[in-house]
Amino acid sequence: LDAWRRGLLRRFFRTRNLIRNGMWPTSTWNLFALVTPLTALRLADWKAVRPITDQLHKVEDLICLPTGCPVVIKSVIGSVVVGLGFFIVVLYVRRFTLRALLSYRGWMYEPPKSQSVLTLIWGAMVRIVSGRHPLLYSCQRSLPRMSVPTLRHTLDHLLDSLKPLYGEDSEEFQTLKAEAKVFEQTQGPKLQRMLVLKSWWSQNWVSDWWEKYVYLMSRSPLPINSNYYVMDQNSWIPTHRPTSRAATCIYQMMVVKQKLDREQFDPLVIRNTIPVCMAQYERVFSTTRIPGEDMDIIQHKDPSESKHIVVLRKGVFYKVNVYSPRNRPVPPQVLEKQFQSILEDAEAHQDSLCMGEESLPALTTLDRTSWAKIRMDHFSHGVNKESLDILEGAILFLSFDTHSFKD
Repeated sequence: LDAWRRGLLRRFFRTRNLIRNGMWPTSTWNLFALVTPLTALRLADWKAVRPITDQLHKVEDLICLPTGCPVVIKSVIGSVVVGLGFFIVVLYVRRFTLRALLSYRGWMYEPPKSQSVLTLIWGAMVRIVSGRHPLLYSCQRSLPRMSVPTLRHTLDHLLDSLKPLYGEDSEEFQTLKAEAKVFEQTQGPKLQRMLVLKSWWSQNWVSDWWEKYVYLMSRSPLPINSNYYVMDQNSWIPTHRPTSRAATCIYQMMVVKQKLDREQFDPLVIRNTIPVCMAQYERVFSTTRIPGEDMDIIQHKDPSESKHIVVLRKGVFYKVNVYSPRNRPVPPQVLEKQFQSILEDAEAHQDSLCMGEESLPALTTLDRTSWAKIRMDHFSHGVNKESLDILEGAILFLSFDTHSFKD
C-alpha cells in the first residue's frame, strides 16, 4: 500500500508539472477566466450580447450533443470548447511573442542602472507577457532558438582563432585563408542552408552534435579532461570528522535532488526579467557515461530506479540507500552512522583484498576505447556486471580518501 501511494504521488507531480509546463506562460486561471464569462453570457442570454451567444449556440450544434440534453450542460460544454480554443490561441501567441522579445540582446551591453528607454520598454513587455510562478522547466519552450551565424562570420572567427597559432604572415595561415575563400564559394553555402534548416526544427542546432561528436566520441580519459566533482568548503572547516561532513553534504544534495525531480526550484532569471535555460539540471544526478569502443552513451536513471549512492573506501565499494521507505532523504545522523560503519568495515577488510582489487577504479582513468574493451571482457556478465550496474545506477559516487594534504 505504501509503495502504491508513493507511485501515485510521483505520477501526480509528473502530471501536474507536465500540464503546468505545457500551459506556460498561460495558466489554468487564464482558461477559467475565458470559460466562466462565456458560460455566464450564454446562460444569461442578454440582448446586448446576442451576437456572441448566437455563435456559442452554433458551436453547441456542431458538437452534436444528445437530444434532450439540459440547456445548462449544453451551455457549459459549448463555452468550454470555445474557451479552450481561445486559450490555445492565447497560449501560442504569448509563447511566440515572448520568444521574439527574448531574442533582443541590447540589454547585455547596457549597465543595469543606466538602461535606454528602448530596453526599459522591452523589459516591461517581457514581464507582461511572461507567466507567473514558473516551475523549473516552464520557460524552456519560450526561450529563443539558437541562431545560426552567417558563413562569413564563422570563417572570420575561425581565421582569427588560428592567427595567433600560425602567425598572420606565415605560409600556413595564407593557405588557410585561401581555402576558407574557396569553401565560402563552393560547399559553404549548401552546408549553411542545412544548418539553417536544422535550426528551424531544433531548439539548439549545435547541442546534440556537440554532445555526440565532441563529448561522447572523445577518446581521452575522463579525469581532468571532462569529468566534474563536488568538494566541501576548504576555507572553513566545521568539523574534522569526514563522516559528519559527508553525511551533511549528501543529505543536502538529496534534498536538492528531490526538489529538482519535483521542479520546485524557480528558474534562474537575470535582472528579474530574462529567464535562463535550465536544461543543465536534468542530468545532474543518476547519470553515467557508459564507455564504448567508438562512442560513449549517456545513461540517466529515473528517480524511481535510482535511490542509492555508492561509497568507496580503501578499495571496497558499498551501496547506501539514501531514501527512507517513505521516499524521504535519510537524516544526516543516520547517514553519519552508516558512513562510520563503512570506515570501520573497510579497515577490517583491508588485508583481505587481493592484489589489484583496491585499484579497480583506476580502469576508468584509461582512454575510453581501452576501458570499453576491458569492460566488455570482464564486466559484461555475472557478479561483475551486477556490481557495475549498481555503481552506474547510483545517484552519485562518494569517495572517502585515505590521504590528507597540507594547506
